[in-house]
Order: sequence, then structure tokens, then C-alpha cells
Amino acid sequence: MAIKNGSKLPTKFYGEDIVRRTGSSHQTGVVLRCWHDADDVSQPGDQHDPLMRPLERGEVGVSFLPSGTREILPESELELVDRVFQPGDLCKRSIDDVRSGVVTCVDVQGRLEHAISGQPVAGWKTTADIYSTLECELGDYVAYDDWIGQLFDEIVVETANGLVRLPELSSRLTIGERGNDIIPSPMNLPSFFGFLNRMQSNHEDVVVGIKHTVVAISWLAINQALPQDQAQTAVRPERFWSGANLSKLRLVRSRAEQMMHVGDKVLLKNWAEEPSTRHGKPADPGGDVEVRAYVVKETKTLVTVLWQDGKGEDIDSKELIPYLNPDEYDCWPGEHVLWKTEDEKRAAVVQSVDALERTARILFPETGAVELAPLLELDPHGSSDWSATVPATFDGLGVRRGDFVFIHLEGTTNGLEFPRVPRIGEVEPWVREPPVIHDDGHYGGWRQVMYELGMSIARRREHDDSHEGAVRRVRKDDTTFNWFGEVSDLHLDGNVEVTLPNGTVKVYPLARLTRLYDTLEQLEDILDDGMSVQDEDGIEEIMDEDGNWHMHHPGSDGEDWEDEDGDDPMDVDGDWPEEKAPSTPPDVKPPDGWWEEDTPETTAASPSPDSTVSSRPPTAAYSSSPDTSKEAPSALGNGDTDHVIDEDADSPWKRFEVLPEAPPDHAFHGTPINQPSRQFLARLQKEYRALTSSLPDTILVRAYEDRSDLLRSLIVGPENTPYEDAPFVIDWMLPSDFPQTPPVAHFLSWTNGNGRASGTVNPNLYEEGKVCLSILGTWAGDKNESWSPARSSILQALVSIQGLVLVKEPWFCEPAFDKLRGTEDGTVNSCGPFLTASMPSRLYNEKAYVLSRGFVRRALEVPLGSLAAEVTWLYHKQGKLAKVVTDARALVQKSREEPVDSTTVVNSDRAVPRLTGGAIITLERTLTKLESLQRSEA
Repeated sequence: MAIKNGSKLPTKFYGEDIVRRTGSSHQTGVVLRCWHDADDVSQPGDQHDPLMRPLERGEVGVSFLPSGTREILPESELELVDRVFQPGDLCKRSIDDVRSGVVTCVDVQGRLEHAISGQPVAGWKTTADIYSTLECELGDYVAYDDWIGQLFDEIVVETANGLVRLPELSSRLTIGERGNDIIPSPMNLPSFFGFLNRMQSNHEDVVVGIKHTVVAISWLAINQALPQDQAQTAVRPERFWSGANLSKLRLVRSRAEQMMHVGDKVLLKNWAEEPSTRHGKPADPGGDVEVRAYVVKETKTLVTVLWQDGKGEDIDSKELIPYLNPDEYDCWPGEHVLWKTEDEKRAAVVQSVDALERTARILFPETGAVELAPLLELDPHGSSDWSATVPATFDGLGVRRGDFVFIHLEGTTNGLEFPRVPRIGEVEPWVREPPVIHDDGHYGGWRQVMYELGMSIARRREHDDSHEGAVRRVRKDDTTFNWFGEVSDLHLDGNVEVTLPNGTVKVYPLARLTRLYDTLEQLEDILDDGMSVQDEDGIEEIMDEDGNWHMHHPGSDGEDWEDEDGDDPMDVDGDWPEEKAPSTPPDVKPPDGWWEEDTPETTAASPSPDSTVSSRPPTAAYSSSPDTSKEAPSALGNGDTDHVIDEDADSPWKRFEVLPEAPPDHAFHGTPINQPSRQFLARLQKEYRALTSSLPDTILVRAYEDRSDLLRSLIVGPENTPYEDAPFVIDWMLPSDFPQTPPVAHFLSWTNGNGRASGTVNPNLYEEGKVCLSILGTWAGDKNESWSPARSSILQALVSIQGLVLVKEPWFCEPAFDKLRGTEDGTVNSCGPFLTASMPSRLYNEKAYVLSRGFVRRALEVPLGSLAAEVTWLYHKQGKLAKVVTDARALVQKSREEPVDSTTVVNSDRAVPRLTGGAIITLERTLTKLESLQRSEA
């Protein structure tokens, strides 16, 4: 694959890959970090963990087994041993393969050796031959009575004095682990462990046994098949379980959790002839223990893949790669989707997908009819069909392989309209408590209760051999818990195959299922939603004109916007004439005419923001001073001087105006009207000056006398981007403490129901209206990129959106994707695959282009408050609509008639060089409407 420097940079390894040092058969490890991971986080200042330094391109972080050595190495020094997949994972054969698949089944075999002696076990063992040394682990589901909960252990250690049993104390040890510091310092243990002071300092402790003595359980949800009155009166089970009560719990493990992994400690079901070791003596404190635990040294994995075209295949996992960044419109056979056109919305089941043409064959269950539909008109997630009546329980459409579900009684449903599926699961408050460690080294809160229970059991063992129970699995003949199960397959008729806790496999209609929303998933969602950007002390650094930095505390009135000479750094044309300067406003609602509408406008070049602004993440930076040598970008294409907009006296295209009233269709029109303060209005005058003098002619802004806190902006999509010639409207609200707080932006997304999720048309412009930009405080960019009362402005935010968000390759605006620029991963996802003949450009640019053509239609069909005349003038009087239609028709014709040549596509300078068949179908619908608008106007 040719890129800028002529080299190839394919991704070689992925997270959880099993690798080996090249030329070494003994150094096997697991990949923990990859430079291309979207969620990869590094801590340059952390010197304790060698894996936490930032990764360079082509490096991976590996943990070697069994030593636990952690290193960052070049991919060239490693070779792939096995690749780990789980049921439900997405995969491809190669990065440039347009077709993807879903893993439906995984068969893992492993080579074992004794966990302590290292003696090998002959042959390959399957999952059916083994079971885990741990009765249960953190995150496991457990069932009791009519409840499903989630786990949040006594260790037997061989020391110089024999075997010792003690509570695990959160060490997460496994059988066979060795070390000189496994057992905590005796001063932190009760007096009956005092004999540990006599341990030899040079002795290596060895873990020879593990048993759970106390577990804490967060009870998530109750059996959905219970009668309502019975469910309402059901009592939530106890939090802590120990002793004989443990045997009352039943373990429910997923297929993925039962798979073999390198480094796992396992037991063999048939162990009579296999190696073992003995430890301790009957008279020892810990007794006499025989260890028949084994460690998995190597694995090989065979997976069953259901490809998008409906074909199934058994394949070695090393011949596949994970599909990490699927397009939001991708779907696979058996999945439930909504087909949305202008006239109707229908539930359907995917039968097969033509990934090359971006079309799908879909089944309508109510009629049995099968039709062909473009992927751009299919909603696989249900995010665009979100309902305010069920915001907490609605979890999208259908279910996925690997989901755990509750089963409703026959003849009843989950209560939502097909194919919606609700989710349930209550995280108990104590689970969210952060660890509390007192000065004496002991835990606080519920962890302290667990510790005390564990220690009491350890003390009791000194005097008697009390019966200790164990969490058990559900027997094959036990149907008690068959109201719960794991989704194992999706049928093409829309029904769902579920594996029940006792191993029975049954098929249910989707309407009888409710998905489990577990603790770990909820905690992840809480963390994802908790992003905030705030300067702790409000102090910022300001650079003076000599280039020196000074600590600065912005004043509440924002007056620090001016420099020492009183010049406004955002007023590129200097001070206004005295006779045109606005009068000082009162600190109440401004009187009519407080802003003089006849203020002269200048045709200045677009100013450059004072600092780099991230657009999740930053992809470019502006100079700190305006470049007056360049022409202002025109509305018919930036830099296209043949089509500069003529702002004559009769033209409504005024870059900035103050109108009497805010339009009712403004996103913030219904918000409370705050009484503007004197400081607020003084700062607003400065913002108006900058907007009047320095906006490019491709951006319009309207302000309002009756609502000084509201603005509306129109940005015309820049030339040679997927957004070319399309209108992007953003409504603004200024908080009462502006400029101490940044303005709030709301993007008007006009995807006509085809916007599926956050960032459909652009990663920074969300369907629900959020504009993700560091200067607005909606993205955690660099501190210097965040909103500054002294340095930031509305003008800066507008120009940043046009220059940093509406770009040629918007896919790279997604967090952490910018580093994939110039690699196979990035090119395929941004512009589409191109290495195979007849393979059209696709994915993000194509989607953004097609949807933004719909923006033109929406702006013309539904008059836009404050900007209707401007939109009509631009698209009809200035010929912009004719250009949109002509360009789109030419692109459609080229995509249909010309064969795809990989060199042509790669070297094309166009943002959207080709369209797929599915995109053409959707675009044709929009073009038909646009051409109708042309005829009506004519």
C-alpha cells in the first residue's frame, strides 16, 4: 500500500494476541497495549510500570508469562502464536477486505504443564477436558432464588514453616505463583499468624491452593417471568456470603469466560495419570495438600465466522484480524434493524449484506417479504429512534451474541415495540464506593466487612474443621434458573437462540427477551459520561507581545480581553469610529436599539484563533496573527476567486446582523431569559465587533435584540470536503456568567431520520446537537486549547468549526484516530478500501457527503428562522443548488460507469472520489427532491 513516504505500515498485532519473541520458543506473552488502540492511555510520568510510557508507531506492550515481565517492543521482534476471539466479536480477513464477519463459535485447544513443577501434560486439551481452579471470579454472574447478581478468597501458601491459610486480601493470586512477599507483613495480620515472624527470609513462598471463603454480591435484577405482585414484594438477598451458605449460590458463566487462555490455571477432569505435587504435612498449620493444577502454556484457536454475505466458515483465528472500528451502518445476518425512508419506518431482519455495494437484503417478519435496501437507510442501533418515554431502559434494537437476557413467560412480551429490547440492572450504591484505606493499612467500608468475615473464618479453623461451602454450577437436570440465559445465535427469521444455565439451548421470539445491564457495563458508562474540563484554580497563562508568559487570573467581567494599550485583540480593524460605538448598556434587559444595526462592515480576512483548538482531537492549528495576504474564502468554494459572493446593497447575505426577535425554531428559544449584567453586555459588544469585521463570507451570524444571550450561525461547507456547499446551522446560547463560562452550542442535524448515533455526519457534530470542541469545554483537549475568558471568543469557535471540524477527512477527528493517518487502518475507514479491482470508495466520507446533500434539501424545504432569505438567495439566486445537483449527478455517473482502479482512487485528490451502489440509491432520492425544488423555483 503506497502512502506519503512510500512505505507500508500494516498493523501486525492486536490486544490480547499471544506472541513469542522471534527465535525463542520459551518467551511467550500477551499483548496488552498497541499504538493504534483508540482507547490507549499512557502516563509518561509513571516510572513504575514499563508499559505506561507513550507508544511509538509499530510498538506493542507485552506481558511475558509466567515471569510477568512487562516490556514495550517493536512488532518486528515478535511473532504471532494465537489470536483470541470471543463469540460476538467482529473480524475481517485483512485490513483492506471490504467484507467483515461475526464470530459465532470458538474452539480453543491448549498445551498444559503442572503449575508448580512445570512438568508437561501430553497432547492438546480442549475446553471440555478442563475447568478453572477458581470457583468463581470478579464479574461472574451468580443466581439465587429469583435473583441474578454479580461478584465483586482464602489462599494456601507454602512457606519455610509449611502451609499457611489466610484470606487473600485482594492480592488476586493464582495457584503456582511464587515470591518472597506473597504473605503480608505479620504486623498487619492477627496474632495467631505471629509464627510467620520465624519465616526464613530467603524462602520463596508458593501458592498451592485457593478457596473463596467470603464473596460480596451486587444483586442486579429479578426473574422477569415472576407475576408482578410477587416481583414487587421480593426481598433482595444478602450482600455477603460465606461458609456453608456459599453452596446455595449457582454460578452462571458465559461461553467466553469458559474459554482457555494462556496463563490460566486449570484442573483436568481426568487427572489420574497426570503429574502432581504434594505440599506440607498433616501436622502443619495448613495441612497436607496435593496439587493437580496446571497452567495453560500455549493455545490454538479455531473460530466459526458468519460473513456479511451469509456464508459460514471455520477458520484458524490467526488468519483473521479484529474489526475494531466498524461503520455505524454495518450490520450482519440475523440482526434486527429499522428501514427508514421519508414515507415509512419498518422493522426488518438482515438476511445478507453486500459490503462492496453497501446494500442489504432484509426480511419483513410480518409479511415474509424480502427487499434490497441501502445501508445508509438502515438503522442497526435504534439510536435515531430514541424515545423520551423510555430513555433509561431502551437499549437499542434486538440483541447481540454474548448478551445475557431474561426470558418472559410465553404469551407475554418485554413491553416495547418490536424490535426494541429493554435492559434492566440496578447497581447497588455500595459497589461505587472507592477503596478506603486507613492509616493502619486496613480497608474501610464494605471491604473491611469482607476482611473481618474472612479473618473470623481463619480464626475458627484453628479450633475446628467447620464445613465450608462452595459456589456451584447449575446441573444439567436443574431447570430452576431457566428464566435467564446467554444469546448464542440469531436466526434469519428474527428469533433468538439462547443457551440456558443448565446447558439447554432454546429459541425464543425477540419480544420475550430483556437484556441484562450488568455492574461493570454501568460503571463504564458512568465513567464515559463523567468527562469534564475545568481549571482548578481559574489561573491561566497569557503570553505578552514580547513572547513572555505570565500567570493570569481572569476578572469576572472579562476585561482582560484587552491588552495594556487598550486594543481589542479580536478587533482586527482597530477601534470603531466614536460616533458608531455602542453606548454603555445598563445591567438590566437592554433597551431597543442598544446595538446599532448600521455599524459599518469591513471585508477583512478571517482572523486566526489565538491558540490551537482541539476538535476531538486537534488536526490543525491556526497562526496567532491574521494572514491578510489571502482572500477570504467564498461561499462557492474556499479560495475560488471566480465565484466570490457579491454582497451588494440588495443582497441579504450580510455576515453579521442584529435582528429584533429570536426565531421560535431556535434550539434555546424556550430557555429562561436571564437579565444581562453590565459586564455581560460590555463583553458582548466586543464579540459583535469581531464578528462584524472578521467573519469570512462563508459564515453568517445573527444576533437578537430581545434575546442578547442567543445567536444563530450558518456555515457553508468548505470546498473539496464531504460537506462542500452544504449548510450547517448551529444555535448558540451565552450563559449568564459569559465569558467566564464558554458559550453553549447546538448543532441542527438534518439527517431526515438516517442519523444513527453521535457523530453521524461528523465525529464532532452529534445527532442530539452537541458540538464536541475543546474551546467549548465539550472535549478534554490540551489546557491551552480550552476556553479562556481572556483569549477565546465566539469568532474563534466559529472559525475552528469550519477549519477543524468540516474537513476533508473527518473520520480522523474521532478520538485517537488521527494517529492512524497514513496507515492501512486509517485509509480504509476514512476513504474506503482500494486494493481490489472494482472496489469503490466508501464509509465515512461517502456517508457524510450523501447525508449533507440532504442538508441542502432541508434548508430549502423548511424555512430557517432568521436565515430563510439568505438560504434562498444563496442556493437559488447564486446558483448554488444547481452546482450541488450537477456535481452530485456527475459523481453518480462516474461511480456507475468507470471501473475502479486502485491507483486512481488512492491518488485522487477528491474527498469523495466514488460512491457505492447503496449510497447512490440514497443520494438519488435526495437529488430527485432537489431537482423538484429547482423546477419549482424556475
